[in-house]
Amino acid sequence: MGVRIVIAGESHCEKFAQITLVADHLSQTLPNFCYERIEKPVIEWEGWLSKINQKYKWHHIGSPLVWKELLMKGSKPYYIGGTSEFLDYCHSYYQFDYFLANSKFEGLLENYSQYRNKIKSDQRTQEVKRMSREKVEENLSKNEYVVCISGARNPLTMHIISELLELSVGDKSISKIYIFDDECSNDCLELIERECGYIGTNYPGKVVKYIEKIGVALTHSDLFIIMDHIPFDLNAPIGDWLHANKRVMENLSLMINASAKRDMYILLPNLGPACYNATILTHSVNNINKNNIVVATSDLGLEVAPVIAEIAEVSMRNMFCPPVWGFVGINHLVDIRTTVHKYNKFEPYRRYTKVNNSTLNIGSLKPEIRTMEYLLFFDETLWAKVLEKRKEVSEKQIPLNKAISLVNVAKLWLFGPQPDEIVSLGTQCNGK
Repeated sequence: MGVRIVIAGESHCEKFAQITLVADHLSQTLPNFCYERIEKPVIEWEGWLSKINQKYKWHHIGSPLVWKELLMKGSKPYYIGGTSEFLDYCHSYYQFDYFLANSKFEGLLENYSQYRNKIKSDQRTQEVKRMSREKVEENLSKNEYVVCISGARNPLTMHIISELLELSVGDKSISKIYIFDDECSNDCLELIERECGYIGTNYPGKVVKYIEKIGVALTHSDLFIIMDHIPFDLNAPIGDWLHANKRVMENLSLMINASAKRDMYILLPNLGPACYNATILTHSVNNINKNNIVVATSDLGLEVAPVIAEIAEVSMRNMFCPPVWGFVGINHLVDIRTTVHKYNKFEPYRRYTKVNNSTLNIGSLKPEIRTMEYLLFFDETLWAKVLEKRKEVSEKQIPLNKAISLVNVAKLWLFGPQPDEIVSLGTQCNGK
């Protein structure tokens, strides 16, 4: 039974025109590909989208909107998403990258006036790549990973680099780290490159390298770490703070859209309005899977973990990091009740109740995982102790928990989870 792709969007939306062009090309190339185009004027789009969301119980925001349905009357629509999700769908089912090679893409755009900005952007990207002095290895084995760090002036950068270079699981390791900061002097970046260059690795040449143009590095990077953010100012309105961070993320998204690989991961430490910045990226980046944009927030759990261990009288090595919930950077919750720990449960043999003073084993210890709620239920001092520890920490002290949290996620993403680890990752909210 056939399937029809429905693409709806604003009449002046560039992304709507782009994916319509992709769908039109696929319909001419593949005989079984069928699509329908719904174009709405700008003044009617929001009202129409609201009715569609209410009718199908979706939570879509912005233009375009894509769904699929069976070619039969009364069929149920299946939500696909926006531009990024539709391109992922085409990439998975129809080998999108093959059909839209650069030469074919340029040819398809000749008769579309709304794509002139796109053509100019592509030309600028190619010019930047030609002028760049960076020479990046193109044929890396699957066991070698490249990392790019933006906002390298942050004091955490050197700690993150040293931890990343020490990561290795089997034959997998990080072979190159590029650092970039358009607001930092070359002398500062050279200092970071020189200091981190003393860390021993198995790779010849400079493993840590600062760059003046980030485009080429993003083309070959497996992981992009974004340290850029605007710190909070107590004397400024929170709206201005969020808007300033939004501009930073939108500028980065332009470089990501122009140069990054489709399968690149984007990782943000818990700095500034972290989840807000990640949300802006998910709406601005159109060539990367939104699930590949993540904020590392376990530093909030790591901060509380020693106090929990002290109150519950549980060894830190037998306890896992508390999960963190919420829109971190605006509000959040460290879920201490569902923190888990390893526990040895005693299971007696039958003879334990029948024989006294036996020299034989009376039972066995069976390891299991338990939540720590029963150990903390009656305690009311935890958050007071956490607040006292925060007061003891100097404002100039570097929060290493943020670096540890980020490196742990990078290790999980690049090298895969280990059998003895418990992983707690956040999920994208659908608005409910």
